[in-house]
Amino acid sequence: MREEDAVRALETLGLTGKEAAAYLNLQRSGASSAQQVSQLLGVQYPAVYRILQSLQSKGWIDISRERPNRYRARAPRIVAEEARQSRHDDLLAAAEVIAELKEAPPPKGRDADTDLWIYKGAEPIGRKLREVVLSSNSQILCVSPFPVAPEILRLLFDALGRSRRRVRVVLSETNRPDLAEIGGLLSRNVRVQFHFPPRPLPKTRLAHTYVFPSDEEVFILNSFYRDGEFVSDKLQGLWVGDMDFVRVQLEAMLLDLSEPRGRRALPRSRQFE
Repeated sequence: MREEDAVRALETLGLTGKEAAAYLNLQRSGASSAQQVSQLLGVQYPAVYRILQSLQSKGWIDISRERPNRYRARAPRIVAEEARQSRHDDLLAAAEVIAELKEAPPPKGRDADTDLWIYKGAEPIGRKLREVVLSSNSQILCVSPFPVAPEILRLLFDALGRSRRRVRVVLSETNRPDLAEIGGLLSRNVRVQFHFPPRPLPKTRLAHTYVFPSDEEVFILNSFYRDGEFVSDKLQGLWVGDMDFVRVQLEAMLLDLSEPRGRRALPRSRQFE
């Protein structure tokens, strides 16, 4: 392993760069005095004591009782697991604190600027999808009337699989073979149906995928295809918080999914099944 990779890993586990270098030197050289560590690191003698004391307080090294003190690196596998668990516990505690923060109250009047938000790129879209899914208090409906690329399915199911609510996903029959590749992202809460039959498609097209976490908001994922190939840099997501628009879209979608076809629109409700 390259030393710079080990240093980066140690920094991820909570050490500073100098602490990481000191730990690695001790791990290689065995028990050493502060003077020896100072020479190995090329660090001034007084600064070494601060580094070694910090490493001891974090649990990465042991200090002997003899004079002068000798310092020894603890077993890498053990201290790495202790550091990982400690950071995991700290992150859980921090997440609980943040989760208790109160959200800003919605504006009393309708503000057109806040009804539509645009997201571009897989990472921002994925973050917003996860937020939409995790904040839903109802059953979630996801509908993709036209075939989409496997990358889109992975993005969708990565978010939908985190839901604590039931999720109904309705896809094109053309996407049935792709589902085997993302089986690990499916959860017990997600039920997948193939409602839309295969159909001829133009070489250049735009596919819309709708995620309804409620009847008050919708996330529309737009994927673009040129010459039959998915164009990743054109990926776009739209979050719409206009209740009237969302309910019209939802009722149209439920009508399309209802059997037999042609049945009148369902009432405005959360009956997705």
